[in-house]
This record gives sequence, C-alpha cells and structure tokens, in this order.
Amino acid sequence: MKLDTLIRGGTLVDPVAASLTLSNLGMVDGRVAYIGYGAPEATRVIDATGLYVSPGFIDTHMHDEELDDACTMQRALLLQGVTTAIAGNCGSGPLIDEYLPKRRAPMLKLAYQTGHTVLRKAVGIDDVYRPATAGETEKMQVLLRRELDRGSFGLSFGLEYAPNTSPAEIDALASLLVGRQKRNISVHIRYDGPRCLEGITEVIELARRFKVRLQVSHIGSMTAFGYCAEAVRMVEAAKAEGVDMGFDCYPYDAFCTHIGSAVFDPGFEKRWDKGLPDLEVASGKYKGQRMTPESYADLRANDPTALIIAHVMNDAEIRECLAHPSCAIASDGVLHGGQGHPRAAGTFPRALRILREAGLSWPDAVRHATSLPAAMSWLESGRLVDGSPADVVVFDPAALRDKATFADQLAPPEGVAYVFVDGKLAVEHGACAPTPTGRLLFRQP
Repeated sequence: MKLDTLIRGGTLVDPVAASLTLSNLGMVDGRVAYIGYGAPEATRVIDATGLYVSPGFIDTHMHDEELDDACTMQRALLLQGVTTAIAGNCGSGPLIDEYLPKRRAPMLKLAYQTGHTVLRKAVGIDDVYRPATAGETEKMQVLLRRELDRGSFGLSFGLEYAPNTSPAEIDALASLLVGRQKRNISVHIRYDGPRCLEGITEVIELARRFKVRLQVSHIGSMTAFGYCAEAVRMVEAAKAEGVDMGFDCYPYDAFCTHIGSAVFDPGFEKRWDKGLPDLEVASGKYKGQRMTPESYADLRANDPTALIIAHVMNDAEIRECLAHPSCAIASDGVLHGGQGHPRAAGTFPRALRILREAGLSWPDAVRHATSLPAAMSWLESGRLVDGSPADVVVFDPAALRDKATFADQLAPPEGVAYVFVDGKLAVEHGACAPTPTGRLLFRQP
C-alpha cells in the first residue's frame, strides 16, 4: 500500500498512553495507516527529525459569528495546530441555514452548537433582559428541535448575557437534549466574580436534573477572582456523584467581550474590584486605548459590539485551573472586524507552555488539547493510532510559543512546522494551504 504522506523521524506524542516514541507515521485517505520504524513508499515524505508529531489540537469553545469573514478566525486557529473547532458557544452563533452557505469549505473541521440567545432573537426577543413568554419558549423549542435534527452538536447558554432567563425557559430547551446521542450543553454561567459559585451551582443542578453532559465554559474567566479552586472542586464533587460535566479554560488573565453586553452594565467595577483603566478597547476607533468615562459612554451608546479586554482576573488561579487533570484548553476566540483578543491566535502554544512550566510532561500537557476535549465532545480524533483520523500537528517542542499580544492580536505562533487535517496538508511552516482542507461536522439525528 502506497501512503499519501509519511512523516519520518519524529517523536510520536501519545496523550492516552502518556508516552513519547520515536516512530514514523503514515496516512492514507484521511486516516492513520502506518506507525512504525519502517519507510513505506509514500507520495509525500516529511522529515520530522527533532520534532514532535501530535494529534491535532481540539478547540471545543470558539466563536464564529462574523460569517462574512470566512478565514481570519479559522486561520488563527489552524496556525496554532487546531484541526477541529466547535462554534456556537455562549448562546451565540448562527443557525444552520445561516452558516451553511458561508462555511461549505472550512479550513479545519468545524462544528456548531445552537445558541440560546440566537433562538431568542429568532422568535423576536430583542430585549436581553426580558424572560421569554411561554409562547416564545415553545417557538424556541421548535427551532432547537429542528437544529438538533439537522446535526447541531448541542445547546449553548450565555446566561450572563441574558441575565433574567428563567429556569422554565432553560429547562424547556434543555429537555430537548434528553435521549439524544452525543449532544451536550455548554454554559457561560450567570454570574462572574463574587456570585460565581451560585452560577456553578445552577449548572450542576441543570446537569443533574436532565442527565445531559454539561460543559462549563471558560471557567477561569468567571471564577478567577478568588473562587476558581472552589468552583472546580464543586464540579469535581458533582462528577464523583455521577453528574456528567466538564470544563474548559483559556490561558490569559484577561477576558474579552462586547461593551454593550450586560457584563459591562453600570456597577461592574464592584464585582471585580477594578475600574475603567483596567479595560482595554480591542476593536473600533478606540482600539488599544484604556477605557475612560467618555469612551465607555460613547461605545455603549454608539458601538455596542466593540470588543473590550478586561484585565481583571488572577493569573495564578488561571494557571492552577489549566493544570487540573479535568481542564480542557479552549480559546474562546472571538473577533470583531478582524480585531479582538490574542487568545484567538495564541491559546494553544501558550497553554502548553504554561502546563510544561507547571511540571507536566509533554504527553500530559498535550492531553489537555487533544484526547481530553475529544472525549468531552465524543470526537473520534484526539489520538494517533492505526485507523484514527489523520489530524496531526508537527511542532518543535523547544520553539513552540505564542507570539500574539494585546497589541498584535493575530500574530501567529512559532514552532508549528506542519498541520494536517484529514491527512491533507493544511499548514507548512506558517503558510496555510491555498485550498481549504476542512469540512463541516454534524451529529447523526
């Protein structure tokens, strides 16, 4: 059998066996077809001497709301080694009929959840502070059922963005996932800061009530104000009782969201014991400037979708959270007009470096970006074994590092040599393939 590609001389990273093995790896028709010390005939041979050959990274929490920009976010993720990404988080993201015409040929494997806030808008609810009526909730159920039937990966809530969402509204939608295979609920909890543990309790009870897998989104950005360790302990205690839960985190002590959201309603300073100077404008006419009373008022009134970076979290808590054995790395990447937070371009190399600094081995660190999120989302990828999807990132362990900064938010990382998606060469030394290599992912009804 002639291989499509043989990666020769690299060190194979196995996040499940926690091993590093000098081995060659071959791919045929999008699958791993050879692992060993020989040199089978191949159409393409990659010399990976001195490099690590890892499963492609999996980002279970990113955003893809700007449908007219098909490349910026996907390119930023792909250049880090991300081969599979899941959008539609925090209650946002397009419905299938909206994204399908715009994403027929993605650069990586791309899946979507169905967002609660999007459902609200689709049935005519424009006021984020108003609970849905019973009639509106029934209409949302019809839409959600249709999306799930067509292959949506699940349901996402952004309860901090729709802060008065009622328990009845949540339960009516969550109930539609009961009995469906491989569908989960992800939740941006209702509160950050001092009330965050109330938000954690709410989602634990939701998962317990419906026996549906639930992922707590970017748990660090919600709880790293002195509460992160307790939040993680609560989730782990619930898991020990049989509640099906997980959580993710990104490796920055600053979050990013839209200035017009409820997150920045007056009084936000008290929650974080921080002020306007701790807020950095990430997009629009004030980009790069720290917030002032004048710019705050202007953006809230005239540019509510402008992104704001809030430098308000505790870095030590973020690092501790990332190193927890149950924590998946996820970018929460979001852009507005190609501008935003460096997490869109730097999350995975940065997180892996932090985990190595915390004392994790390379296989253990890589597990947080591969087999762990794969298991959380029932994905076939996440490990390189015979017959597995040929999603591969080849990187230099000594050189891998993020370069994106708050000033240069999309600077690509260093140290990523090659990325393969379904066995197709997607990245070669910082250059993306001219033809998209990905595909859309859907769940079976």
